[in-house]
Amino acid sequence: MTNFEPRGLLDRSDKAILDEVRRVAVLLAPQRLTVAQFDRHAKVGRTTLCRRFGSWRAALESAGLSHLYSPPARTCSLSDEELIAELHRVTRTLEGRTPTRADILRYATPGVSAYERRFGSIGAALRAAKLTPSGSARRYTDEECFENLLSLWTHYGRQPHHGELSHPPSIVGPKAYICRWGTWRRAIAAFLARVQSSDPQVVILPPPEVLSPPMRLQPEDRRDIPLSLRYRVLKRDSFACRLCGRSPATSLDCELHVDHIHPFSKGGKTTESNLRALCKECNLGKGSTE
Repeated sequence: MTNFEPRGLLDRSDKAILDEVRRVAVLLAPQRLTVAQFDRHAKVGRTTLCRRFGSWRAALESAGLSHLYSPPARTCSLSDEELIAELHRVTRTLEGRTPTRADILRYATPGVSAYERRFGSIGAALRAAKLTPSGSARRYTDEECFENLLSLWTHYGRQPHHGELSHPPSIVGPKAYICRWGTWRRAIAAFLARVQSSDPQVVILPPPEVLSPPMRLQPEDRRDIPLSLRYRVLKRDSFACRLCGRSPATSLDCELHVDHIHPFSKGGKTTESNLRALCKECNLGKGSTE
């Protein structure tokens, strides 16, 4: 089995860090390079950057990118009443269900940070809007937390930073990982242990008739692809589409799937050799020709 290693910036010299700043700037061109954007796409954290060069602005100047400097965003200009009205709009979108943190990330215009800065927490914002939080925070399962990490690792093409859990495409907030594993580092360790383990799950189908013996369905005979197997395929294919070469790490609109080469509906097995990474467009285009 192929081991999966975190893909941080191994060379921490000034030159390597500045080259990483330039790489992210090219990736996001022609946008200005903000601290938040850098955190989402870089292989080194902004803390290291600021500690090494003194400030974010000084780092950009050292990289010859002073023209890309964007001052920190101002505090949300919406009033408390406008923020609350936006929560009620999201609630109507959800057909009356109280929005969770993931819902606010997905549907609210101001974003989670605006509510946390203004009210102190999402729960406090919901109470100010006279919306009852749904049984406090949602309790995510281990598998949901791991699925979210897989989505982020694929999106960035590297180990996600703790701060990126608060931004799309993440739908599980950082608190869920800290409550479950104690620290972010332990959460990453648990995730790596999970995806590097063999997936021994075997589904037992109930017999259609009393006289029929139970059927044991092996993983390769299931259509759904286990988390660890998807991870191995994505890693093997360098988190890029096997047909067009696009990757979420270099194309911001790229959505990566894991697809059966020989279709499952035609007898194809759910094995690593019969799976490949495809972007959404290539996967849909392939389906129309089969």
